[in-house]
Amino acid sequence: MATYVVADIHGYYDVFCRGLDLIGLGEDDRLYVIGDAIDRGPDGIRVLLDIMSHRNMDLLIGNHEFMMLNSVNADGEKHCDGLDSTLWLDYNGGRATWRRYKALREADRISLVMWLSNRYVMKTIELNGITYCLTHSYYKEGLENKPYYELAYGDAWDIVWTSPYREDAETYAPDIYPSYDMTFVTGHVPVRNIIIRHEGIIDYDDLEIHRKGNFIGIDGGCAYGKRTGMKNGALFLRLDDMEVFPVAMSD
Repeated sequence: MATYVVADIHGYYDVFCRGLDLIGLGEDDRLYVIGDAIDRGPDGIRVLLDIMSHRNMDLLIGNHEFMMLNSVNADGEKHCDGLDSTLWLDYNGGRATWRRYKALREADRISLVMWLSNRYVMKTIELNGITYCLTHSYYKEGLENKPYYELAYGDAWDIVWTSPYREDAETYAPDIYPSYDMTFVTGHVPVRNIIIRHEGIIDYDDLEIHRKGNFIGIDGGCAYGKRTGMKNGALFLRLDDMEVFPVAMSD
């Protein structure tokens, strides 16, 4: 039995499937998708439905699922006029997801939104004597292992949006990770951005996780798509032994 994590698939179902083939996910294994399964790429809804259909997979809420939940109508109607709808559709690549969502049957839309609302925003797991905190981006003490619907909007926003590796004032947060006796596994900010902007390695172009103290970043940059000259993709990480399984979008 092995435990895997991946983040920021961003609607690229082909990358997700190639990653599942690469790790050979078995029925007794566990895969956590740490947010942002949707948007930017074409098949976010398909990724969600695939995760939803497997007992050995689970999703944590990322800022893109957060925007979706605060945009669509929970009763399954084809409306997208919620609090975050403009932010989601016009500025964060949500239109591809919205089009696929609208094409679902009403009952399936209701089921999907209900399932998303019941997903964790942060989850802790114990493995080989180590406590891992899986979170799309940030940490707020006392809110671990709670489903999205139990969290206040502001608390969920802080967890899925803020980061020490974001430059804008609205989403920048201090590096609090060393204050806790846990290993944090996050997505949200692509590893290449962390290394280039914060580690000063200007010529970096690789597909690997980033480790710094008790922080592990696993966003491989699918949000950038298949851009020429950039090695983007997904980073599947097996927590049991820290083996990384990179899936490049250009493969």
